[in-house]
Amino acid sequence: MPRIAVAAAFALSLTIALAGQEQATAMFRNASGTFELQLPVGWRQLAPNEARQIAELPGAPGELGYVEPRQFYAVGPVDAWLRGEFDGPWLWVVEQNNEWQLEGDVAARLAEMWREKGGLAGVRYELGEVQQVPVGVQAREAITAVRTATPKPPGTPNKSLDVHAPSGGQQISLSFVCPAAAFDRWQPEFRRWLATLSFAREARAEQKASDRLWTPLITGVVVALILLALYKHTRRRG
Repeated sequence: MPRIAVAAAFALSLTIALAGQEQATAMFRNASGTFELQLPVGWRQLAPNEARQIAELPGAPGELGYVEPRQFYAVGPVDAWLRGEFDGPWLWVVEQNNEWQLEGDVAARLAEMWREKGGLAGVRYELGEVQQVPVGVQAREAITAVRTATPKPPGTPNKSLDVHAPSGGQQISLSFVCPAAAFDRWQPEFRRWLATLSFAREARAEQKASDRLWTPLITGVVVALILLALYKHTRRRG
C-alpha cells in the first residue's frame, strides 16, 4: 500500500478512535423544566422508588439512595445502577428556592460549607479551582469548582465538577461526578456537556446589600444529606 494511503488510513482510524471517546448525547430536560443540557444517551432522572432499590445494593453511592424529584436528585444510567453498576459518571442536582447572594471570599465560604457537610456525613471534601465564570449557551455567570469526596473505607473516592448558577430566583447546582481515578478522562466530557446547558429563566437582579444571605447556600445543599441520613436511620429501625 502506498505511504500516502497508509497515512490516510491511520489518520482516519485515529479520528474514529478519538470520536469514540466522546459519548453520544441527547437533550435532557429536568422534571421541573428549569434547565436542559446534552447528556449521554439513555441517561434519565432517578425516581424515588428506584432510589430505594439502589439503596439496598452494595457499593451504591450514598446520594443515590434517596431523592426528591424537584429538590435534589441524580441523573444518569439508572438501568445500570439497578444492576449494581456504579463505575461510570453521573449528575447530581440540587434546586434551591433562593439565588445565592455572595460577598467576600467565595472559595473560603464554599470550603467551609463542604467542611460542615463532610462532618455530618463522615466524608472528607477537598475543594479546588473555584472560579466565577460564564457557563452554558446563555453564558450564565456561575461558580464552578472541582471537588474530591473521600468517604470512610471501604467507600470509593469520587471527584466532581460542580456548577452553581442562579435562575429565576432559584439556585441550581449541578455536580458532574465520577470515580476520582477517572476524573481526568471524564472532565473534558463534563465540560462539553456543560457547554450545552441552558436555563428556562433569567437570573434575578442582585438584591440590596442588607438582603444578602449566606444561609440558603449552607442549608440548601446540606438538606439532601440530612434527609438521606433520616431515611437510612428509619430504614435500619424498620
